[in-house]
Amino acid sequence: MCETAVPRIAPTLVAGVPVDLSRVHFVGVGGTGMLPVARVCAERGFIVSGSDARTTPQIEALTQLGVRTYAGHRAGQVPADATAVVFTHAVAEDNPEILEARERGIPLVHRSTALDALMAGRASIAVMGTHGKSSTAGMLSVALSRMEQHPSYVVGGDLDGPGSGGRAGRGDLFVAEVDESDRTHIGMTMDIAVITNIAFDHPENYHWVGAHVDAYERCIRLGLRAGGTLVLNADLPECRDLASRLAETEDGGPRVVTFGVSPSADWRVADAATEGGRSTAVLHGPDGMEIALDLRVPGVHQLLNAAAAIAALHTAGQDLDAAVEQLGYFDGVRRRMTPAGEAAGVRVHDSYAHHPGEVRADLAAARSLAESGGGRVITVFQPADALRLDIFGVGFAEELAANDEVVLTDSVRGVPEAVLKMLAARTNASGGRAQHVIMDREDAVRHAAEAAQPGDVVVLMGAGDIAEAGPVLLQVLKEMAAAVA
Repeated sequence: MCETAVPRIAPTLVAGVPVDLSRVHFVGVGGTGMLPVARVCAERGFIVSGSDARTTPQIEALTQLGVRTYAGHRAGQVPADATAVVFTHAVAEDNPEILEARERGIPLVHRSTALDALMAGRASIAVMGTHGKSSTAGMLSVALSRMEQHPSYVVGGDLDGPGSGGRAGRGDLFVAEVDESDRTHIGMTMDIAVITNIAFDHPENYHWVGAHVDAYERCIRLGLRAGGTLVLNADLPECRDLASRLAETEDGGPRVVTFGVSPSADWRVADAATEGGRSTAVLHGPDGMEIALDLRVPGVHQLLNAAAAIAALHTAGQDLDAAVEQLGYFDGVRRRMTPAGEAAGVRVHDSYAHHPGEVRADLAAARSLAESGGGRVITVFQPADALRLDIFGVGFAEELAANDEVVLTDSVRGVPEAVLKMLAARTNASGGRAQHVIMDREDAVRHAAEAAQPGDVVVLMGAGDIAEAGPVLLQVLKEMAAAVA
């Protein structure tokens, strides 16, 4: 099976080769991975421009830093003096700006190569994994910032206001969320590598979970600097397999520090609980260390992310007492089961979950929130595309069955109604309640609002544009409350 099924743009330069970003243009600048890289470039004083299909609040935040942005893609938008044009594999090969760069001999640079160049010269913490990498990188960034370490960071989501996932700090540390989806993590360099977990995902590029382990092995062997440390989840067989492979060298491989609930973990999470929007646990560390974790984000999975972050901070020589204290102020990365508003006694949360494992974790967090208010969980689920439903449909159905009600709606890439009805049937067969397939996104959230009652939690779930319908949902809730007042 082809493991590189997504369109591929052949880069001019690859990671490890000097890249001139002094006059850089981003194609798809509004992407969750691209925008924070562009922001770091701008804050370092580079001249930055970029284009995307449409303008967003995040892109508008870039313009306030002096970045020139364009809505739409046109050849004339590539600056005459551009030193590099940055892209991701979400960009088509026939994009007019890509073709223009090739025609004029401007270096084409993948996002990962640009990020690798920005990380050079700083002690780097690269956060990878199928789930949780944004939250873990966000925890590290927030804790280090509040500890006045002035880190640079690139996180694939907003930490507070729009466009806030990137920062060019004056300190020595650089925290980077590194994407494995298209295998471009291979070749990047890092001092501390964090792998939150390994599971089968991105079927357009990997044909089974073992291919993910293979790719991570190459990534660590090629990219982890001498004397570097790998922070690894001890609970998963795929992670343990990776550790075993890396140890099969004459020098015994890199130093590995583990975290998890497993008794063998160097940093062991115990007594984990989540209730009313907070999560608590006891973290047992090396040499008898015992740390009380108290997070103001819901979900037991966030406690594991915090354990990974603490293990990395300890490895980097940071003050753990200060780090744990500052982690308590982490409010989450936007769209990672974060509050989107409340009206008529109904709480609305945004979830970026687009894999069955992520759906399970976020719905467990939603259930803890709903139970604290005596309510139900209603989810509006927007699948990413038909391919993911074909591969993960049974898993999605089993996890979505944990809802009290599910409304299924169309993807930005277009999912046939018949395919959504199949997912609904599977969800119902798994014991769930998915009675409504509503193709229009705003109609779907209106239905969820009309079904909601005080105490309920409504989750807007998916990696597409479902979160943008949140204001519609809240407005309907407000109108309903006013009507009965």
